[in-house]
Amino acid sequence: MPSCDVALIHAPSVYDFRERAIFPGPISEVVPSLYVFDMYPIGFLTLTSFLEERGFRVIILNLASKMLVDKNFNVPRFLKKINAEIYGIDLHWLVHAHGSIEIARMIKNLHPNSYIALGGISSSYFWAEIMKNYPFIDFILRGDSTEHPFASLVERVAKGVDDFSGIPNLVWREDHRVRVNPLTYVPESLDYVSPSYDFMLKQILRTKDLALSTPFASFLKNPITAVLTAKGCVFNCIGCGGSRSFYSNFLRRRCLALKSPERIGEEVESIAEKLKAPIFILADIRLGGRDRAEKIIRELRTLDVGNDLMFEFFFPVDRSLLNQLSRLGDNIYIQISPETQVERARFAYGRPYRNKTLEKMIANSTRSGIKRLDLYFMTGLPFQTIDDAAGIAKYFEHLLNENDAAGKLEAFTAPLAPFIDPGSVAFENPEKFGYNVYYRTFSEHRNALLEPHWKYILNYSTKWMNRGEIVEASLRAAERLAEVKQKYGIIDKETLIAVKERTSFSRESLALIEGAMKRGEDRHSVINSLRDRIIELMEEREFVLKRELYPKIGLISSLRPIGVIKGLVRILL
Repeated sequence: MPSCDVALIHAPSVYDFRERAIFPGPISEVVPSLYVFDMYPIGFLTLTSFLEERGFRVIILNLASKMLVDKNFNVPRFLKKINAEIYGIDLHWLVHAHGSIEIARMIKNLHPNSYIALGGISSSYFWAEIMKNYPFIDFILRGDSTEHPFASLVERVAKGVDDFSGIPNLVWREDHRVRVNPLTYVPESLDYVSPSYDFMLKQILRTKDLALSTPFASFLKNPITAVLTAKGCVFNCIGCGGSRSFYSNFLRRRCLALKSPERIGEEVESIAEKLKAPIFILADIRLGGRDRAEKIIRELRTLDVGNDLMFEFFFPVDRSLLNQLSRLGDNIYIQISPETQVERARFAYGRPYRNKTLEKMIANSTRSGIKRLDLYFMTGLPFQTIDDAAGIAKYFEHLLNENDAAGKLEAFTAPLAPFIDPGSVAFENPEKFGYNVYYRTFSEHRNALLEPHWKYILNYSTKWMNRGEIVEASLRAAERLAEVKQKYGIIDKETLIAVKERTSFSRESLALIEGAMKRGEDRHSVINSLRDRIIELMEEREFVLKRELYPKIGLISSLRPIGVIKGLVRILL
C-alpha cells in the first residue's frame, strides 16, 4: 500500500477481542455497529475531505471492520506496511479506551519516527491522564471540530517544524514536558467543511479492500449513510456526554454549530447520486429553530432523492411538521427516545415531556403518512425499577392498539451501557442524581472493558437498582418487548428466539462467573470455554437482531451506477 501523509485508523473497542472471552451483552443492539463498535466516526470523512483539499494524502483504515470480517487478519503485519507521517486514531467513544491505546502502542513500536495523534470526545476529557500514562501518544486534538488545527499540525510536521505552540486545541510534548495549547477553535457554523463522498470511492481504490474501507462491517450487507446537521446540544440529559453542560465545560462550546439547509441538501444529494441506501439526518433539525427545520424540509423536497430518509427528534413533533415531513415521500422514518413510560424517571433523566404529548405525536405520525416511528427506551434511569423497565412492553402494546399502528410503530430497548459518560452531569455529581459511579479514571474504564460479563463493565448503579438488577431489568425488558413484537407480526419467530438465546446466555454465564468468584476462582477462566458461543451470539445473532433496526437494502442493490461512474471520473481527472 502506498505511503501517505496521514493514516486515520479506527480500532475495535477491545484490541484482542478475537482471543478474549468477553460477553458485552446488549450494549450495541441499537446502533449499526457490532459489539466491537466497528463504525468509525463521521469526523473521519470531514477530516479527510479537509486535508485532501489542501493537498495532503490521507487514508482511512477501519481495522475493527476488517478484524470482524477476516478472522485471520494479522494487524501488526498489516500496520508495518502502512507508512505515514501522522497516524490519527479516534478515541471518541470511551468504549475504545482499550483498542485505541493498544493500536497506538503497536504503531509507535512499528514506526517509532512517526507521530501518533488522538482525537474525539473521550480523549478531550481524559487528555491529562492519557498524556501522563501513555508516552507513545504524541498529540491529542481537543474539541468537537479539529479540521483546522489538525491541518496546521500536518502542515508543520510535513515541513519538519517541531514547534507546535501556535496550534489551537492541541496537547503535545516538548522536551518530555506536556504542553497544552488553549482550546479556542470552536466554530459556530459547520459550513466550512463537508465530507466528500467521492473520497469513499478513492478510498476503495487505495486500499483495494472493502472491509478496510467501509464505515462499519455490516455496511457491506445493509448500508446506511448519515448527514450531520449540528454540533452541540440545548438539552442536558444527565448521563450524556453530548449534553449542553459537557460541551460547555469540556469542549468550550457556548452555542450550537449549525449546518445550513443548503449544505445539508448538497450532502444528501451527493450520497443519493451514488447510493439508494437510507440517509440518517443526524441531530434534531429543530435545534436551530422552527424556521430552520422547515427550510431543511423544503430543501430536501426540491431534491426528491428517492432514498429512505431518517430523522431523529429530541422531543415530540407537532402535527404540522409531521405533515411537512410526510410530503417528502412515502419513505420517511422518524425516531424519538422517550427512554421510559414512567414520567418521573423521564423528567429526572432530562427529557421533560409527558406521555400525553408523546402519544399525540404517535397518533399524528400514524395518520400523516410517516412510514415508521421508532421509540427508544432505556434501562438504568433515576427512579426506575425492574418492573418499570419490563413495563415498556405493556406500554408499547397499548400504543399499538390505541393507534392501530402495527407496521407503523416500532420500539427498541437497551441499557444505559456500558458507561454513564464521563463529563455528564450524573458522572460529575452522581449522588445528586441517585447514581453510584464505580470507575472514575481512564485506566479504570479501560480495564473494565476486559471484564468477562457486561455487569462488571457497567460503570454505575442507581439508588433504585444495583448492577445485577440493571442487568436483569434489561433482559426482562428485551424479552417482553420481543414477545409483544412477535405477537403483532413486527418480528418473526427467528428473531424472538435470537433475543431469548442472548438473554438466557447472559444469565447463565453471569451465574457461572459469580459461582467461580464465590469459590475463589478466576472469573475470566470460567468463561473461556464459552468463547465460541459468545462469538456466535454477538456476531451471527446480532445480525438477526439488527434486521428491524433500519430499512434494508444490500450494498450492490443500493448502487446507482451512473453516479458511481461520475464520482470515479471526478477523482481520476
